[in-house]
Amino acid sequence: MPKIKVPRQITARLKAEYVLSPISRQKTMQDRKAASSKISKRTASSTESKKSDDIQEAKNSVPDLMRAISKIFEAHKNPGKAGPMKKYMRNKFDFIGLMTAERRELTKQVLATRPVLSDQEIQQLLIAVWQRNQREFQYFGVDCASKYVKTLIGSDLQTCLKSLTCIQTLITSKSWWDTVDLLASKVVGPMVKGHPKELGAVMDKWISDSNMWLRRTAILHQLGYKGATDQAKLFRYCKLCCHEEEFFIQKAIGWALRQYFRENPKAVKDFVNQNKKNLAKLSIKEALKHA
Repeated sequence: MPKIKVPRQITARLKAEYVLSPISRQKTMQDRKAASSKISKRTASSTESKKSDDIQEAKNSVPDLMRAISKIFEAHKNPGKAGPMKKYMRNKFDFIGLMTAERRELTKQVLATRPVLSDQEIQQLLIAVWQRNQREFQYFGVDCASKYVKTLIGSDLQTCLKSLTCIQTLITSKSWWDTVDLLASKVVGPMVKGHPKELGAVMDKWISDSNMWLRRTAILHQLGYKGATDQAKLFRYCKLCCHEEEFFIQKAIGWALRQYFRENPKAVKDFVNQNKKNLAKLSIKEALKHA
C-alpha cells in the first residue's frame, strides 16, 4: 500500500491537538468554546441593538405618531357632539366630536410616550395633520406648534424662517379664526419676538398681503406681548387696514387695540379719537370695551 504524505500544516495541527497532554488538550478546547461563545454573544447583541434602533426609529417617526393619534381619536369619537360642532363652524369642517379638554388629555397621553420632536419633525407633523379632514387634527397641530414653539424658532434665523414658512401654509390653508388666531398669538408672535428685525419685516409684508388671514395674523401677532408691544407698529397696522369692510379684519383691529388698552389705555383712547372717521364702528366698540 502506498504511503500517504501528510502536509506539514496538518501534521503540526495534529501534534498541537493530540500530542499535547490531556490537560493541555482540555484547555485548548475550553479556549475555543469560550471564543465561540463571545462571537455568538456579540452577534446576538448586535442583532438586538439593531432591532432596538429600528423600533425606536419607528416609534419616533411622524407617520407612527399620526397613526397613534388617529387611533386614539377614533376610539373616542362622539357623533352626537360632532354634528353640533360642525354646525357651529358653519359646516366648514368635519369633526370627530372631541371637546377641547378631552382632546388635549388624549394628545398628552400619546406625546408622553415619545421623545421631543425636532423642528423638521414638527413641520412634517403640521403638514400631515392639515391634510386630515376632521378639524380636531388641525387643533392637535396648533397645540403641538404652541408646545414646541421654541423648537420651531430654533437657535438660528434660517430655522425660524423655515418654520414660519410652514406656519404660513397652515394660516392660508383650511383658514378660519379657530386656528388662525392661535397660530397668530401663540406661534407667530413668539417667532417674531425671537427675531424682531427679520421677521418683523415679514409682518410688514403680511399686513399688505392679498390673503385676509395673513393680514389678520399680522394685526394679532402681538396679542401676548403686553408691555413689550410695539405701539407704533400696532397703530400703523390698524391704520393700514381700517378702511376694510371685512368683518374679521375689523374685529382683529378692535381686539388688538383692546388687548393693548390693558397696558396703555390713554394711548389707545387717543388713537381711537384721532382716527374715528376711519375706524369701523365694530373696531371702536371692541377697542374701548373696557374703557
